Amino acid sequence: MRRAAAGRSVPASDGPDRVTGRFPYAIDLTPSGCLHAALVRSPHAHALLRAVDTTAARRQRGVVTVITGADLERWAASPDVYAGAPFPYFGPVLPDRPVLAIGRVRFAGEPVAAVIARDLDTARAAAATIQVDYEPLPAVFTPDAAMAPDAPRLHERIPTRDVMTFPDLVLHTEDGGNVCNHFRLRRGDVDAGFAAADHILSHEFRTPQQQHVPLEPHVTIATVRGDAADIWTSAASPFTVRSQVAETLRMPESRVRVRILNVGGAYGAKTYPRLEPLVAVLAWAVEGRPVRVELTRAEEFVTVARHSSLVRIRSGFTDDGTLLARRVEILWGAGAYADISPRTIKNGGYSAAGPYRIPNVSIDSYAVYTNTTPAGGFRGYAIPQVAWAYENHTDLIAQSLGLDPVELRGRILLTGGDAFATGQLIEDFHLTDLLGAVTRRLGWDAGPAGTRRREVAPGIVRGRGVATILKTTVTPSTSTVVLKLDEEANLTVLCSTVEIGQGARTVLAQLAADATGVPLERVHVTYPDSATTAWDQTTSSSRSTLMMGVAVERAGVALRARLAALAAPLLGISESEVEVDGGKIRAVAASLTAGATSVGTGPVGGGSPDADFAAGRTFTYAEVLERARAGGLEVCEVHASDGGLDPDTGQGVVTPHFYHAAAGAEVEVDLETGAVRVVDLHVETYAGRVIHPTFAELQCEGNVAFGVGQALSETMRWGGDTGRLLTDSLLEYRIPSVRDLPDHFTVGMTEDPAGPAGARIHGLGETGSPAVPAAIGNAVAEALGRHAHELPLHPERVWALARLGAATGEEPIPDAPATDAPATGAPPADDPRVSR
Repeated sequence: MRRAAAGRSVPASDGPDRVTGRFPYAIDLTPSGCLHAALVRSPHAHALLRAVDTTAARRQRGVVTVITGADLERWAASPDVYAGAPFPYFGPVLPDRPVLAIGRVRFAGEPVAAVIARDLDTARAAAATIQVDYEPLPAVFTPDAAMAPDAPRLHERIPTRDVMTFPDLVLHTEDGGNVCNHFRLRRGDVDAGFAAADHILSHEFRTPQQQHVPLEPHVTIATVRGDAADIWTSAASPFTVRSQVAETLRMPESRVRVRILNVGGAYGAKTYPRLEPLVAVLAWAVEGRPVRVELTRAEEFVTVARHSSLVRIRSGFTDDGTLLARRVEILWGAGAYADISPRTIKNGGYSAAGPYRIPNVSIDSYAVYTNTTPAGGFRGYAIPQVAWAYENHTDLIAQSLGLDPVELRGRILLTGGDAFATGQLIEDFHLTDLLGAVTRRLGWDAGPAGTRRREVAPGIVRGRGVATILKTTVTPSTSTVVLKLDEEANLTVLCSTVEIGQGARTVLAQLAADATGVPLERVHVTYPDSATTAWDQTTSSSRSTLMMGVAVERAGVALRARLAALAAPLLGISESEVEVDGGKIRAVAASLTAGATSVGTGPVGGGSPDADFAAGRTFTYAEVLERARAGGLEVCEVHASDGGLDPDTGQGVVTPHFYHAAAGAEVEVDLETGAVRVVDLHVETYAGRVIHPTFAELQCEGNVAFGVGQALSETMRWGGDTGRLLTDSLLEYRIPSVRDLPDHFTVGMTEDPAGPAGARIHGLGETGSPAVPAAIGNAVAEALGRHAHELPLHPERVWALARLGAATGEEPIPDAPATDAPATGAPPADDPRVSR
C-alpha cells in the first residue's frame, strides 16, 4: 500500500528554486517598456490641501505625466469628456479612501501626487520638485483622544456601498463623530450577573500601532488597454484585488486579470488592496503602457499598520473564581481610513470574552478614525490586543483571590459542550490539555502570584506566566479548486491559494496526492491567476489548509469516481465494483470471482468489456484514460462554511471550529535597567491534523518571534511639529533578531487524540502568536510584583514600573460599581483602576 504523503515532512515542491534564487516574486518583474511611478507624500498628520504645484515636475525630461487628487475629481466629474474615468475612492469595506488625497490629508505619509516617468530615478527627482501648500489642522493619534467631544472630525460623512463586500460584515456606522463602525455583543443579563458577584474587578489595557514588516514590500505592475486591465501584484487575495480594481476602473470583474507569484511575507499587510487601485489608475492615465510601483520600507510604514487599542474590561466573579459577568469596551485606532477595520473590530470584539465560561457578557467594540496609518489585519487578527487585556485581567483575578493562575484557568476554561460568548457551542476544544502541556514543559510550581518569583543575582529577578487564547477563522468562507488529470496521469491543482512562505503549494500537493492516488512527484500546484485558477476567498485567517485543503480532498474523491466510471465499462462491472487507489485501477476481489465466467457477456449497462481489463489485471490511470479515449479528466469542487451573527446581539456562528493555544514564559528582569530577557518559553497549539510537520513547526516558531516583538519592542510613534511617523525605518522600529528570541523555546502541536482518521485541520499560522505577549506580560508581572497595562515592555516602561512597585507594592484594584453605561471618554486621572 502506498505511503500517505500527508503527515510527513516531504521535500518542498519548490525547494530547489528557493535555495538557488530562482523562486519568482512580483518584485523581480519589470516588463518591457514599463514606466515607473514615485509618490509625493504629506508630511502632515492632518491638513487642508491649498494647492499642489506640479509645473516643475512636468518639465523634467523623461516625465510622462503627473497626477493629483484634483485630476481624479476632474475626471470623475466629466464622464462625457473622460470616458470611463476611474472612481476616485476605494476601500475593502467603506469607499472612504481617496486614491490620491482630495482636498485634505488625514495622516502623515498619505499620497498627494504621483509622477510617472521612464525610470524610477527620474520619477523621484521630479517628485521632489512638486510644491504643496498645506494648512495644518488639529490631529488625534489615539482612539480615546479621537472619541473626545472636542476632537477634530476626520470625515464629515461615512460613505457606504449598496452591497456588503464581505458576507460576515456587521455594520453600524451611525454612531457619529470619529466612529466608523460599532460592533456590539449581548448575552445573558450582565447587570444581574454583577449583582450576584462576590467581587468585581476593572482594568484598562493598551497596545500600540505596530507594523507587519514583510521582507518583500508591496509592489504592483498594472497595464490598462481599452476595457481590460492586467495586474501583477504581491497580494494575498487575488480575487479581492480583482473586485476592487474593477470598481475603481468601472469595468466588469471579468475584464480584470490578477496574477500573483510567490509573496515575500504578508502577515495581514497584503490581504486587502492598498496599492493596486492607485497603480491601476496610473496605468489608465497612460493607456497601454505598464506602470510599476514598488514601496520603500519607509512607505510600508505609512501604507498599513496594526490597530492600536484601548481595552476596558470588568468582570464579576464568586469567591471560588467562577465568572458570572463580563463587560468590555474596546476602542480600536483604525487610522485615517476604514480599510478593513469594520470587520476586524467584530472579531476582536466577540473574542474579548476570552476562552472562558461566562454566562453574561456585554461587549462594545468601536473602530475609531485617527490621524495615523490606516490599520488592517495583522497576524492574529485583533486577538493579540484583546488577549493582552483579558489574560492580564485573569491573572489579576487569580491574585485577588489568592489562587494559582493556572488553577483558576482550569476552573473557568471552556470545554466541549459549553457555549462561547456568541452562543456557538464549543467542540473539538482542548485548551485545558494544552495548558497542562505548557505547565509540564516549564515545570510550573503551583501557588498564587509570587510563588515562582526568585532573585537569581543582585537586582535580577525571574518570574513565570501563562496565557490561553482562542481565535476564529473567517466565516462564512468559500474555496474552490479544479483538478486536471492529463493523458499521462500528471495532476495539476488549479487554485488561488497564495504562497506567502507558509508552504501552501507543497501542503496542497500532499493532500491532492493522497486524495487522488497520483504520486506526489506528479502533482503540480499552480500560481494564482484570476483568468485561469479557481476562485478563492483569501489566503489569510489561517484558513487555507482547512478550506482549500478540504476542497482538494473532495475534488480527489470526485476525480477517482470519474476514473471508476471510465474503467467500469472496460472491466465489465459496475462503478461501485471498481477500486481506484494509489495510481492504480482494478476490480475489487469479489467482482473478479463473481465475474470469472462472465467475460464476453457484456458489462453492466451494455457494451463490450476490454479483455485485458476483464482478466483481472491492474491498470494505471494513464492506461484507463488511453483506452477510454478520454484524453484527460477535470473536476471542480467547492468547500464552504456557514455562519453569521445577529447584527444587534452578536449571537450566532463565528467559525467552523475554534482555534486555540496556550503559552508559558519565564523571564528575567533587571531591576536597575528595566531590561527584560525571555529565558524560556513554550507554546502549545491544537493542530487537529498536521499535514507537513516541518512547515507546521516553522509556522509556530514564527508565532513566537512575532509575539516576542510585540511584547518587548515594537511600537509606532507619531510626533514632531507635523505629527509625522517617528519610527519609519528598522533603526527606530525594532523587530526582534535571533538574539532577541528566548534563550530556550519550544513549540508543540497537539493532534486529535482519536487519531488522524477523521481529524479536522486547525489553523496554525497565527494561532499561537496572541498568547506569547500575554504570557510574557504575566511573567514580568510576577517578577515585578506589579502588572504592566501597556505594551511594549521596553526597558523604560519596565524600569518605571519597577520603581513604582518598589515604592508602593502591587495593590489589588478595588471593586468597581456595576453599571451598563459605556465609558467612551478617557477615565479620570485619579481613577485607581487604571495603571499609568
